[in-house]
Amino acid sequence: MPDHIAQLFAEAKSELNMNRLTVDKLDELEKLALCTSKNVRQRLLYLHASSPSVRSPVIAAAIHEPVAGSVTQIDPLAPSIPYDSVLSAIMDGWRVIHFPNQMSPFDDREIDIVGYEFILEKMEAYGNE
Repeated sequence: MPDHIAQLFAEAKSELNMNRLTVDKLDELEKLALCTSKNVRQRLLYLHASSPSVRSPVIAAAIHEPVAGSVTQIDPLAPSIPYDSVLSAIMDGWRVIHFPNQMSPFDDREIDIVGYEFILEKMEAYGNE
C-alpha cells in the first residue's frame, strides 16, 4: 500500500477514535485507496533539473493534464515553474515514476539545455462525480 494511502488510513483511525470521522471523509478515502471513481485520473509532471539529485534546482517543467485535446510543451523560459526542486514536488504529493538514466552517454550541451528529466505522477479527481 502506498505510504500516502497508509497515512490517510492512520488519520481516519485517529478521527474515528475522536468520534470525528464522517461518511464523506470515509468515501473520499475509499476513492483514493481503491481508485473507484471513474474521474480519478493520472497527472504527469516532467521536471528537468540541473543535476540528477532530487534536491537540485528545476530548470524547466511541463504538466500533462488528463484532459482531451490538451497540449503541453516544455519551456525553459516559462515565467513560472511549479516547483523549485523534485523534492518539493514529492513533498506536495507527486510520485517519481522515472529517474534520469545516469549511466547513459550524453552530450554536455544537451544536459545544459534540457537538464536531467524526472517524470512524476499524481492521481487526482477530475470533473464532477
